[in-house]
Amino acid sequence: MLRKRSMITGFLLFSALLYSLSAMRILPFLCLATFPLASRAQMAQAVPVDAATAQAVLAQAARQYPKFTAALAEVRQHDPLLLRFVVVTNPGPLGSPAAAFGNGAVRLDRRFLEQLRPGYDDNRLVVVLYHEIGHLHYFSQVPPGQRDSQASERAAFDYSLLQTKALAEAGDCAPLQTGLRFMLLRSQSNDLADPHVRALKTLVQEPAYAAYQAYVASHCPAQP
Repeated sequence: MLRKRSMITGFLLFSALLYSLSAMRILPFLCLATFPLASRAQMAQAVPVDAATAQAVLAQAARQYPKFTAALAEVRQHDPLLLRFVVVTNPGPLGSPAAAFGNGAVRLDRRFLEQLRPGYDDNRLVVVLYHEIGHLHYFSQVPPGQRDSQASERAAFDYSLLQTKALAEAGDCAPLQTGLRFMLLRSQSNDLADPHVRALKTLVQEPAYAAYQAYVASHCPAQP
């Protein structure tokens, strides 16, 4: 009887151990799956800075990120869909630098302007800005109940490519080259819970993406 009870106890302990190990393996994938939504929620809850602080942050950015500053000024002047550009203080871990919302607002984490972050130089911030404006264009064309996260990301990527190609045609190829490089890198992720990744996996296989690459190859100097 004691031996039987001991065997049952051992089996239950072994089963609990297997379950625990399985949960530990799954947990990182659950975190990856929820990260895009968590990052957007963080940006929605981040605290807007006051007008004087926003002006100071953007003045500092003008010195370190002149291309981004020029692109933002151009968008503010010519794109009526951008109703508010909000610099926010986000106390959470670094995630996405910016997020667009259906009310016409684009929020940007001040930390990406106050000091250089790996992977987010002036050219990348231009790409990020046009990506978020692309979301605003998608929101303006698709009613809230019909919006799809993957379609929204695809529209944002398409818009950023269109705008950075216009910059390339005007003589500055670097934002387009940067966007193409990071899009290709992100498309190689296996995180299919992320709508950015799903959108990019299709985009990089299409003739439009190849046409942008061909334009860069024939019109742009190689990036250092």
